[in-house]
Amino acid sequence: MIILPQQVTEALNILEDAGFEAYVVGECVREMILGRSPQDFDIVTNAEINDIMFAFRDYRISDEGMGRGEILVTILGMVIAVSPYRREVVGNRVMYAEDLDTDLSRRGFTMNAMAFSPKTGLIDPYDGKSALTGGESKLVVAIGENVTVNVKTGGVPVAETIYDMTKSFSSCPSRLLEAIRYCSEDEYEIEEQTRSCMRANVACFDYAEPDSVREELQRIVMGKFAARALENNVDILKYILPEIEPCVECDQRSPWHDFTVWVHICKAVGYSLPEPSIRFAMLFHDLGKPDCMSLDKTGRGHFKGHGERGRLLAEGIMRRLSFPKNLSDEISWLVFHHDVPIPEERKELKALIRDLGAQDLKNLLQCEIADSRARKHDSEPPDTIRLRKSLADLNEIISTGECYEISQLAVTKRELLDRNLARSDKEAEQLLNALFDIVLDKPSFNNRLMLIDIAEKSKSKLEQIEADKRRLEEEKAERERVKRAKGRRAEPIFSKKKKP
Repeated sequence: MIILPQQVTEALNILEDAGFEAYVVGECVREMILGRSPQDFDIVTNAEINDIMFAFRDYRISDEGMGRGEILVTILGMVIAVSPYRREVVGNRVMYAEDLDTDLSRRGFTMNAMAFSPKTGLIDPYDGKSALTGGESKLVVAIGENVTVNVKTGGVPVAETIYDMTKSFSSCPSRLLEAIRYCSEDEYEIEEQTRSCMRANVACFDYAEPDSVREELQRIVMGKFAARALENNVDILKYILPEIEPCVECDQRSPWHDFTVWVHICKAVGYSLPEPSIRFAMLFHDLGKPDCMSLDKTGRGHFKGHGERGRLLAEGIMRRLSFPKNLSDEISWLVFHHDVPIPEERKELKALIRDLGAQDLKNLLQCEIADSRARKHDSEPPDTIRLRKSLADLNEIISTGECYEISQLAVTKRELLDRNLARSDKEAEQLLNALFDIVLDKPSFNNRLMLIDIAEKSKSKLEQIEADKRRLEEEKAERERVKRAKGRRAEPIFSKKKKP
């Protein structure tokens, strides 16, 4: 049973009271049939743009969506998109339609081509509800049309009617990825005829806008079921990412890996933190392995330099799909460094924080954790446990403000000079470095009074060492002076013993 929010019902009533048809359509209808509560609602009507604006003149309206032929109406805090029936929307070009059926037919997939209003109930011309609820799994089914083609039977041309889905993808090439995106974001399966049509129309990618491809690809890798969607749909994905094709059958021949390169990549994406930079880094991180693979005399695979090769391939993909520069730079860095050794010792980890930066190291650790989990059938390999501990240590260091760089010391060079604990900038820097080494091993010592006390004691000890050194030098110099003052004549002279 579909129950609409009060605001949506009010919007439908306003349009119907003005003498127009009005229906909720698309994703919101699909989600309500699945028993969910959508946040966004779309209404279509046979009213024109000016009629819509006049009907909602007492409400706050926005023409922000005008490029798509939509008016945004705010009713009791809810923003609702209201549009005339549309035949096609390409970029900022809108072609309007005369009836609801035409509007529904342009929506690509049967589950999105449903409309509802309290007066008429559910309107489902393509049986989209059955695709959602009629079997064990929810199916992605493309909208098609009956087309008459000529085929030869026994050498005689015969007219035959087939159900052709080509238009769904040729009119909007990004739908090839949209179908996969549904499988990534939810537990959908692509219906077999739809999949066959997708394979037959992969050339449509040549006409797709890079931005729309990138956006759909990002939603795929960010999905809850991304690993499964990537692995099951590689036959489509390889046409927009040809770099993945060599990975599909690449056996790593390594005791550290149970999977092919592509299966490992898919699992790494699924295990990683759902952040775009990290998910894309995992998608690209081992693309260089097939090019860098070598076998030793035992037949074991090695992949020296695959991080650099993967970085180059990733950068080519990101240029092709017009990735934003900041995101591209971050992904490239993570791909190149994804197998950097992470130290277990806390002091060495702090040095790595200092070299790489806290946030970059945290992202790198997230990548390495996902990478290690995806290598074996074990849910938590030993490497993963070790890396999780390093991540926990990193988070603790950051959250507690533990000192990991010299600027975090509780004393400064100026204070050491003002207290005469150092006689020059060079001495002050040397003392600061010595104090920093102490604090790295013992974080609790990063206290101003304690560090000053250590510095004073160090100064006293150094002064005593220098005083002893000066005394020894002075004594040595005195001995040398006395020796020189006596000369050769002052030396003892051999004398005969007197006779008794």
